[in-house]
Amino acid sequence: MFTLTKKADYGMALLSVLAKRGRGGRVSLKYLSELGLPRAFMAKIAVSLVEAGILNSKEGRGGGFSLNYEPKEILVKEALEAIEGEVAPVACESCPVDGSCGQQSFMDRLTFRIEDMLAEYTLEDLIR
Repeated sequence: MFTLTKKADYGMALLSVLAKRGRGGRVSLKYLSELGLPRAFMAKIAVSLVEAGILNSKEGRGGGFSLNYEPKEILVKEALEAIEGEVAPVACESCPVDGSCGQQSFMDRLTFRIEDMLAEYTLEDLIR
């Protein structure tokens, strides 16, 4: 079974909560922890999304994180790449048998299909 990492899973949970609130709707780390999401881990994920320009961060009273764009404008692919880096089932270039196992061509095609599919969906699709 193909599964996302905990980091990607939690990141998409954060983005789903924010997508329900729309652009500018704020969520604090305290609120996320009340939902059962680990506060420190969520902070690291949110920072990655802020650095990618997907989220905005506000400190202090009434602070938290909000979307910089409408949910329909944020591709799932862009969000996952901001959280995880390149989205690929395997990293053939870092494999010790790179090129000699016979599966690299298949994995390349699979990666392109996954990327294409993720580029078809937005955060709005997540909350429908």
